[in-house]
Amino acid sequence: MNFSEKLSTLRDILGLKQDQMGAKLGVSRNLVSMMERETNPRPPSRAVSLNFGHVVKEAFRDGRISASQVSRLTGEIPIESELTGSVQEAPAGYNGARARLKHAREAKGLSLKQFCKETGYSELIYKGIEDGCSNMSRKMAERVSRVLDIPIEELLDGSDHPTSGNGHHGTVGETPDLVMPPGQKARFVPLLSMAQCGRMMAYDDSAYDHSGFLALNPKDGQAFAVTLAGDSMLPEIRPGDTAIIYPSLPPRNGGIVIARLSEEHGGDVMLKLYQQSGENITLSSYNPAFPPMQFRRDAFAWIYPVAGVHRVF
Repeated sequence: MNFSEKLSTLRDILGLKQDQMGAKLGVSRNLVSMMERETNPRPPSRAVSLNFGHVVKEAFRDGRISASQVSRLTGEIPIESELTGSVQEAPAGYNGARARLKHAREAKGLSLKQFCKETGYSELIYKGIEDGCSNMSRKMAERVSRVLDIPIEELLDGSDHPTSGNGHHGTVGETPDLVMPPGQKARFVPLLSMAQCGRMMAYDDSAYDHSGFLALNPKDGQAFAVTLAGDSMLPEIRPGDTAIIYPSLPPRNGGIVIARLSEEHGGDVMLKLYQQSGENITLSSYNPAFPPMQFRRDAFAWIYPVAGVHRVF
């Protein structure tokens, strides 16, 4: 089975709705829907893959699925002692100071809730750090360093750095090693996924990965980048493309925006063409298979203009 089929199968077995499964995977209902109907299935992100495995193993411990179903969904033969162990091992290839975070926190006598209250980050975000499926921003590393007495140089170094693929990636907060013409600048802006944008205000530092995307002459001091998903903007914009977002600037009619609906309206995050007339907003797609959608302005948590889309080959 590909991941789309595994996700749909697990959700059916557990009797979960898409929003409930999204909560367990740490993504939005909209992304669960997109992953399940993916026509050209791609491997899930590391975070989603790890969370999916956690859900499967939790269901096995609770007796809701069998060992054969675990094997079918994960490719692993479950061993009861491994599934019920109190200490979760770090993923293969994940070592150094980051692998000691959970042990360092517990040595201080801090529960996850207590630690997150002290550092000011959500439990969902920081659990992903400890589980090895998310990465730190420099700001988060500084706070964690102070609380756990782990040198920040160790937290920002080691094998847990995100892979760069073929894109221009780096560390948020660092200065790119580029020679720019006078009056121009380059910097790494925080790189998020569509799902991360759905969980909170997109430029909140707690959502940032330690990775960044190179932006040239950004006109917004709070600019960030988003790795796009879904096929509603094909053929002009493809899944995996990177969009640069300017959250401090207003959207313009005829431009491309990334918008998040309020929780009362589903909380979905969408990349669309924008048109506003009075209090009415129409979001449309390049792909004719997706009809235009109309909303009132107050249906949105936020709408940000897209400054540019970059294709990573």
